Amino acid sequence: MRPDIYFFNPTCELAIANASPYYTAPAKLRKFEEDLAFLPAWLGREGDEVLVKGILDAQYMDRMKGLGFKLAAPISLADAFANPEWLGQPKGRLVPWGWSPAVYQLFQPVFPMLDNRFRESAVAGWQAAHKPLYSRLTGIALLHSICSGNRSEWLPDLSAIPVVCDSLSGIYNEIGKHGKAVVKTPWSSSGRGLLLFPNIDSTIKNEEVLRGMLNQQGFVTVEPWHQKLMDLSYQFQSEAGKIHYRGRTIFETDQKGRYQRNFLKDSPESTAEINNFLAERNDDVISLLTKTLSESEYVKFHEGWIGVDALLYQSAEGPLRFHPLVEINGRLTMGAIALKIRNYLAEESTGFMQIFYSKNSNFFDFCQRKEVEKPLIMKNHKIVSGFLPLTPPLRAHHFGAYIECENWEM
Repeated sequence: MRPDIYFFNPTCELAIANASPYYTAPAKLRKFEEDLAFLPAWLGREGDEVLVKGILDAQYMDRMKGLGFKLAAPISLADAFANPEWLGQPKGRLVPWGWSPAVYQLFQPVFPMLDNRFRESAVAGWQAAHKPLYSRLTGIALLHSICSGNRSEWLPDLSAIPVVCDSLSGIYNEIGKHGKAVVKTPWSSSGRGLLLFPNIDSTIKNEEVLRGMLNQQGFVTVEPWHQKLMDLSYQFQSEAGKIHYRGRTIFETDQKGRYQRNFLKDSPESTAEINNFLAERNDDVISLLTKTLSESEYVKFHEGWIGVDALLYQSAEGPLRFHPLVEINGRLTMGAIALKIRNYLAEESTGFMQIFYSKNSNFFDFCQRKEVEKPLIMKNHKIVSGFLPLTPPLRAHHFGAYIECENWEM
């Protein structure tokens, strides 16, 4: 079987906004990509490959195989591209975290060896129609379609739909309509590229940030900041012009809306009221999103995963409401990884997946401490409880991914 080739490039939206096929991310983001490069291996099968820019850790791979995980094999990006034999080997699909002109430029030598099914797909080459799929504008248009066509009380009203602004005066005018608002750049991800109002920073600093947003990407969006009760991620795949629902995860963000972690099963902090409302409306949200995506440009110009972030919130009037589309990501997300990891959990186990970062320490030392505090327990190749690193625990890494699990019966 031809191996699928995975590649971690979560800066794809920034590369699209930049537009250059030779885009280079800022140093901290390059380090983030390098340290977490192994992460897509959890989506692959045994026999697939994941290209990494940093250090290969054979000891970590041996341990994962010993635990029964069938993952894509890491290979050095530099060595692979310098090896005519590897370049000449037949391959299956190319699966980057997300598409951009820079990814197509990087993998130009690989495309002739990808299988025909991939080379005839909608993502076989960069098209002008791909860029809007990564913009918040597409999500806004789809949200408008949902809200205007379904005037159900449990959905947001039209005032919740983000407004596009291309000037400071326009931004402040929209902010003034809401008690609390958020400004977002059109091409950004994981809670980055946003600014909350009111903000503890000074007005001068806020204006500097806003001017920078406008100068960098031309416009921003402004929307109300809701009284959040739960963040949810609905995962879909676009294949051969059809949309398939793959699952839902619950995740957490910090006070500024930046991604923190995914729960591997339901959030342990949910109340009975929230759980009942979620159970009552979940199938409706899946149906709405499936229909909306099936009528969108994603079926024409995208192949692969689509992550839709949703929000359960308390309305100003009091009742709970479901925001079905806060953001849409035409790429892989941490929600897709969480769904795959869920398959390795024992039936009565739960837990979370999180990203580690420390400027002054490293992922190796962190893992050493956590594995003593919460030793991994497995049964029949299923995770029962404990700590497990999802990326190699190396001293050179300041970023890492891991899970912590517990079992209700223990």
